[in-house]
Amino acid sequence: MIDQLAWDESMSEKADLEKKAIEALHRYREAYARAEALEQEEAAARQEVSRRLNRLEIAKAKGGAARVTPEVLAADQVAISRLSEIRAALSEATGELDSAFRTLAAFDEQLGYIPGVSAAKSNGSHIGSSAEENGELP
Repeated sequence: MIDQLAWDESMSEKADLEKKAIEALHRYREAYARAEALEQEEAAARQEVSRRLNRLEIAKAKGGAARVTPEVLAADQVAISRLSEIRAALSEATGELDSAFRTLAAFDEQLGYIPGVSAAKSNGSHIGSSAEENGELP
């Protein structure tokens, strides 16, 4: 009877860990998607700033820098501010992604797998924290 209770408790703990691991996987995927979207936004904003800088340099080379309107300069400043804001958000998102990955890796360490994602390899080892390298974690 005691063995049955211990086994039931062990299974309950494992089920709880699996549920938490699935939640951690969901948070990881959300963090990954956010970081990826911000990387794309950052690339577009960087291109915009670069394009505006090139226009300003061309105008300066042609002697027209004095003719750059306040509106153009204001738009340039907005583009630079936007890039800065996106980079700050990307830095935060990267930190969240790293934290989510470490949490997920801890569950993988405890369980030996990530529910619904990794499976045992034919040699008996687990994909575990290398699941991202194997393309299993987005």
